[in-house]
Amino acid sequence: MYEEKEPTKKNKKESKFIFKESNGKIKKEKRDKTAKTNDTAIKNQEVATTEVTDTKKSKKILSIKADWISILIKFAIFLVFAFIIIFIVTRIQMNSNKKSFTENMETMKEVAYNYYKEEENRPYEINEEVILLLKDMIETNLIKELKDKEGNVCSYEYSYASLIKKTDTNYDLNIYLSCGGEAQEATYSVTYASPNDTDSPSEVTVLYELKRVVTTKEEYTCPEGYIKNGRYCLSTNNTEIISATPIYRVTPEKNVKAKYKGSDTEYEYAEPIIVTNENNLKCPNGYTLQNGTCIKETPTKYRSNTTYTCPNGGTPSGSRCLFTTSTNYSNRKAYCQRGTLINGDECYVTKDYSLKCLTGKKDSSRNACYTTYTASKELSDWLFDGKVKYSENKDINKLESDTVRYEVDTYNDNGTITYRKYIRKYVKVCDGDDTLSGSICKHYDEAYEQRYCTGNYSLTSDESECYTYEEASYKRTDGNYTCPDGYRKRGSGEDATCYRYENATKVTAKTPYCASGYDLTSDNRCVKTTSPIIDDEESYTCPEGYTKRGSGSSTVCYKKTKTESYYYCSNSEATLNGTRCIIPSKTEFIAYRCPNGYDLSGNQCIKTNATERILATENDTTTATEEKIWSKTKDLEGWTWTGNTKEV
Repeated sequence: MYEEKEPTKKNKKESKFIFKESNGKIKKEKRDKTAKTNDTAIKNQEVATTEVTDTKKSKKILSIKADWISILIKFAIFLVFAFIIIFIVTRIQMNSNKKSFTENMETMKEVAYNYYKEEENRPYEINEEVILLLKDMIETNLIKELKDKEGNVCSYEYSYASLIKKTDTNYDLNIYLSCGGEAQEATYSVTYASPNDTDSPSEVTVLYELKRVVTTKEEYTCPEGYIKNGRYCLSTNNTEIISATPIYRVTPEKNVKAKYKGSDTEYEYAEPIIVTNENNLKCPNGYTLQNGTCIKETPTKYRSNTTYTCPNGGTPSGSRCLFTTSTNYSNRKAYCQRGTLINGDECYVTKDYSLKCLTGKKDSSRNACYTTYTASKELSDWLFDGKVKYSENKDINKLESDTVRYEVDTYNDNGTITYRKYIRKYVKVCDGDDTLSGSICKHYDEAYEQRYCTGNYSLTSDESECYTYEEASYKRTDGNYTCPDGYRKRGSGEDATCYRYENATKVTAKTPYCASGYDLTSDNRCVKTTSPIIDDEESYTCPEGYTKRGSGSSTVCYKKTKTESYYYCSNSEATLNGTRCIIPSKTEFIAYRCPNGYDLSGNQCIKTNATERILATENDTTTATEEKIWSKTKDLEGWTWTGNTKEV
C-alpha cells in the first residue's frame, strides 16, 4: 500500500528538448444532404410495352431504361459518409494514448509500485536509491509510450521512477515526468512487507564490495587537518564526515526476438593422404625414363649441304665461278645502292631470314613459331566494388560467398548500415612468360623453327640473317682504273685487277642435325640423355568424399557441406530460449548522494561548522583516490571486486 505526500510540481520549459506540437482537431463540415429528386428522374424511366400475339397465348415484354445520373449521385454521397466515418475513427485511435499529466503520472506510479514489489528490485541499504527510466519501462513492456494531451511524446531519458529506502518497510517512491518541454514531480510514501513479516523464510542477498581508483587534477591543496573549499582550506575540528550513499540504475529483464542465421554452404578441408614410394628413379622435368636412362627428345633439323662446279671455266668461289682480267683506266668510282661496299667493288647485302615451323604454328608478326594450350582460371585478389546500404536486420552472411564479402563501413542514423563490398573475379593465366591471347596461351620456342633464305641469299653461321653479294655501282671521278662490263675491280691504281662471278652449278644434299646440347642418333633422332636420381617420391591423394585440387605439396582436399539454420543472440549476456533472447536484469552505479546539509566530496559526505579559514596552496598535482561501494553484482564496468562480501 502507499499514500501520497504533498506532490511537488514543476511547470518549466526544458530547453534540452524540441517538440513539434500537433493539435489534432477534427473540423466538422456541414453538408447539404438534401438531394433534389425530381419527378423528372422518375419520368425519365421509359417503360416500353410490346405486345406479342401468338396463336396459343400472348406475352408482354417490358424494357426499362436506368437513370445513371441518379445512381452516380447516390454513390458519391455514400463515399463521402464512409470517408468521414473512417477519418473520425482514425483520429480517435490516434488520440487514445493522449492523456493529461495527472493520468500519465498515475500510470507511471502504478507500474513502478508493482515493479518494486519484487524484493530484488528494491534498495537493500537505508537511504539507498534505485532508478528506473521510462525508456527501460517501455523496452521491457512494463508500460506503453506516454503522450500528453497535445500529442507530445514524454521523454524516455528524463522521465523516471526512483525508490529510496527509509526503513525496513517504508520507502519514498519518486515519479518525475517530462513531456513537451514541461515537467512534474511527485513523491509518495509506500510500504512493502518485510520478509520477516511473512511466514516464508527470509531470502539472503549477497552484496559485493567493489573498488576503483579515481584520478583527479588538483589545482589547490590543503595541509593536514584542513579540507578544501574552493580556494580556501577549512579546519576539520568541527567537521563531520560520513560515507556517501550510492545511487543505482536498474534495467529490467528483456525478452527480445533472436536473430536468425539461415543455412549456408561451407567448405570442409582435410589433410591429403601422402604415400612415399622408396628408391624411385626420377627424371628432371621434360625427360622420360627409358631403360634406366632419362631421355629428352626434340625435333630433328635439316641443313642443306651444297657444292658448286664451273662447267664454263673460271675458278669455283662459294656458289659462284670467278673470272679475272686486267683493268682499264677510267674516271669512274664504285659505290653501293644498297648494302655495304667491300673489296672496293662489291656490295654485301642482308635481309631477314625466312621461317618454317617444325612444330606448332607461325606468328608472322614476330617471325617465330609457337604452340598453344588452354589458359587456366584462377580467382583474383579481393577487389573493392563500391559501397552498399542494408538494414541493420539484414543477415549479411547470406550475401557472402567465395567471390563476395562485406565489411562494415558506417552505422547510419536511419537504421541502416553502409558496407564496403569486395569481389573476386576469375582471371585467365598462363605458365611462365607465355603470352595470353583470349583464352589461349602461346608458348614460343626457337627449337620449333627452321630458318632459311630465299633467292640467291645465304644464311649466316649464327642463323641471324640472310646475305648476298651484289655488284657495286659507279660514278665519275677525276680518273680511275676500271674494268670491262660485267667485271668488278679489286685493288687500286695500276695494281688493280678485274673479276666477275657466274653462278656455279648447284648440287644440294640435306644433312640432319640437332639443336645445341642434343645428339643425333643413327635413325636421325635428336635426343639428350642424363642419369636419373633416386627419389623417395610422394603421391598425394584425398580421403573418400573429398575433392582434390592442386598437386604435390600444393594439394588441397575439400568438400562442400550444408550448414543448418539456427537462432542466436547478439548480446553476449543474453540466453537463447527458442526464438527469443532473454537479457538478464542489470544494475549500474550512476552517482553518489548525501543527506541534506552535507556536501559531496568524492565518495564522502562532509558537514562542517569550521570558522578557521586559510588560503589553499596553489599548485598543479594529480592525486589518485580509491573509492569503494557495495553492489548487488560484482561485475560493474570500471569497478573491481575486492573479494569481500556481506549478506543482507
